[in-house]
Amino acid sequence: MRRLLIVDDDPAAGLAVRAFFENEWLVEEARNGFDFIDTVRQFAPDFIMLDINLPGPNGLKLLASLGAMAREIPVFLTTVRSGEEEMLKAFDLGAADYIVKPFSLKILKARIDRWFERSGKVLEIQVGNTLLKLSSGELVSEHGVCRLTQKEQLVLRCLISNDGLIISRRQLIDYAWGYAYEGTERTVDNVIAALRKKIGESAIDPEVIENHRGLGYRWNAKNISSALQP
Repeated sequence: MRRLLIVDDDPAAGLAVRAFFENEWLVEEARNGFDFIDTVRQFAPDFIMLDINLPGPNGLKLLASLGAMAREIPVFLTTVRSGEEEMLKAFDLGAADYIVKPFSLKILKARIDRWFERSGKVLEIQVGNTLLKLSSGELVSEHGVCRLTQKEQLVLRCLISNDGLIISRRQLIDYAWGYAYEGTERTVDNVIAALRKKIGESAIDPEVIENHRGLGYRWNAKNISSALQP
């Protein structure tokens, strides 16, 4: 099930979107952007609807604060204004789309579905006999269901979404902990070790996560038999 985060200070707008999507999506709402990044990391959404006009930090500032996560989580900005300059700035910051209120919920859903179709966004991956559910952070195998911690889930999603690329510890920290994190890069090694242990217990070769000494880690897709699209 996809996970949708709605950030809008209009309760009626949030309720309408929730009612439309909640049979297919797990929906979380926020009325302002004060705890935006913490909410994103805790809820781990697959999609964000972000109003521009919010109390406190506005939607454009919040979009900018996502940093690397904006490349992995599609963000549709919503606004009552339709200025070209604001729209261009939104796309420059990494917005997936820009919608002017009021909008049709059916058309919104069609645009979201079309975005996922074009992007080929993978929410579930089959590795051997184990299903990796990236949205819920679960490894489902004949041995049962293994649940990942929040950080394990974020690190795994970052690696898989950059399949074949070596991701540095600093990049993983920026994605899963944030730019303000003051801990050491050893924290990443601990999370990777825990991930490998859980992956191994789910009958997947732990070496699917490669360690490139001095460089970082890479998700090696050679053992992936198929990818299930949303």
